[in-house]
Amino acid sequence: MSSKRKVLPGDEVAVAEEYLPAEGTYEEEGIVYSALTGELRINDEDKTVSVEAENPMVSLAIGDSVFCEVTDVRASMAICEVVMVEGRSRNITGDTNGTIHVSKISQDYVQEVGREFRPSDIIRAKVVQVKPSIQLSTTGAHYGVVKSLCRFCRSQLRRTDKGLYCDLCEEYEHRKMADDYGDVKTILRTGKK
Repeated sequence: MSSKRKVLPGDEVAVAEEYLPAEGTYEEEGIVYSALTGELRINDEDKTVSVEAENPMVSLAIGDSVFCEVTDVRASMAICEVVMVEGRSRNITGDTNGTIHVSKISQDYVQEVGREFRPSDIIRAKVVQVKPSIQLSTTGAHYGVVKSLCRFCRSQLRRTDKGLYCDLCEEYEHRKMADDYGDVKTILRTGKK
C-alpha cells in the first residue's frame, strides 16, 4: 500500500486508466469515486483503489448472538426477522430473514414449535448458518425468548416459577425462555423494550 487518506462519499479518488475500483469505490465515466466515508487505500501492486469504511455495517457470521422477532410459526420451524447483533449498534446488511428448525429450539424434545415461540416474541438466538439461508439455534440456557406478549390481551408476560404469567388475563403461557428473560435492557430497532 502506498497511500492512505480520509475520503467522503463522492470524492474523486483515481482515474480508471490508472487504478481499478475495489471495495468502497465505483467508476463513472472513467473516474473512480469513493462510495463511503473512510480511509482511502491505493494499492500500487494490484493497481486498485479501495475505501475502508470508518464505521462498517454489520454482516452476520456463524456464532453471532442475535436478537430476532418471531414473524411466523410453522409445524417444523419458527421464522424470524433478525433485528440486531448483540453488542453492536449498527444495522445488519443483507438478508435478515432466518429460521429456527424444531430440532434447534431446545436440547430437550420439542413436540410443537407453537408452544415454544409465538409471533411477536423477541428472542436471542445463535447464528449457525449464513449461506444459502440464515439458520438459527436457541439451544442453551442463554438463548430463547427475552420478551413475550400475552396471546389474548397483548400485555407483557412476567416470568414466574410456573412459567410466563399475564397479570391481566391471569393465565400462564409456556415459552423456551432465555435465562435473562425480562432483564434485557437492549432497545431493538423495532422499538420494543
